[in-house]
Amino acid sequence: DIADSLTVPGSISAEGLCSAAAMRLGGQEPAPAARPGPDASDFMSNNRLGAAISFGLALAIVLIYGFGNVEVTEYGLNYSLVTRKVDHNTYPAGRYWIGPLNHFLKFPSILTTIQFSDLSMQTDLVEGGDATLKSRTKDGLDVSIELSFQYQIIADKVHELYTNLGPYPDFHKLFVRFAIDRLTEAATAYSATEFFTSRTIIGKSMEKELKKDFNDRLFSNVYSFQLRTVSLPNEFESAIQETEVMRQDLQVAEAEQNATRVSLETQLIQAQKRTMVKANKGQAEAAAVLLANTADIEQYVAMQHKSADSYGNILQELSSEGSMLEYMQARILRDHPADKTVVGMSMRTLTTNVGG
Repeated sequence: DIADSLTVPGSISAEGLCSAAAMRLGGQEPAPAARPGPDASDFMSNNRLGAAISFGLALAIVLIYGFGNVEVTEYGLNYSLVTRKVDHNTYPAGRYWIGPLNHFLKFPSILTTIQFSDLSMQTDLVEGGDATLKSRTKDGLDVSIELSFQYQIIADKVHELYTNLGPYPDFHKLFVRFAIDRLTEAATAYSATEFFTSRTIIGKSMEKELKKDFNDRLFSNVYSFQLRTVSLPNEFESAIQETEVMRQDLQVAEAEQNATRVSLETQLIQAQKRTMVKANKGQAEAAAVLLANTADIEQYVAMQHKSADSYGNILQELSSEGSMLEYMQARILRDHPADKTVVGMSMRTLTTNVGG
């Protein structure tokens, strides 16, 4: 009867009606009908497939993140995220298996420039220096220095660099501060005049100190040190320029004086040599004349001796001295050149000769 009094929609089944009636009468809801459960073999197969996929993904992640890369311009140190320690070995450029929980701390292996100059000249630098290096000279004057140099980390000392000075760019900033301190201290050892006249010597001294300190304390080598310009107060530079101009004029005058002295000394030596040559020539000519005269005299004396001997023999052959004189006269007339001979004859001689 109760079932007849209920208005049940057509969509409710008889089973549902019975259940509703039982609930209205204070009864319990009937237990639902049992449904068939999943197959155990399918469940195990699905779990194995998921585990394999998960393991493959994990292995791929380990393989991908376990490799580290060091560029050709870098050194690397293997840092462990687990132990928080760094390997002592320095890794050059290349790709290495270091594990997924490790990564490389990288340091520049190429030359790095530190420059103290006009800021417009530092646009290509990773870490620039000050606009100029400010210091004081030995005599207390302000001096501004423009310079640059390059450093390169020593490969087998990268670990020491990291443990003492930290990673890049922290150690680079420390290098800049150290260079400022060392170079400003070195500048105080020289006077303003020395900066003007001996800049090359000062640059070499600064470079020597910087190389020693970087090698001994900063685990790096210094290259290409250049001391570009040194700026002193304008008044001092003007005075120094005037002093230098006067010094150069003095040097020119001294050089001209030395040149004149050398020229005069050369002329004196040449005159002395010419005098010696003429003296030697005169002595030689005098000796030659003396020898010629001596020979002529000896020849003349010998000839006279021979003539005297011959005249003596002729005199013995002749009967008187008058005949001898006539012979000599005739001999002289014979030997004397005819064009230079004038003969004088007395009238008596001519008359005698004509009358005879």
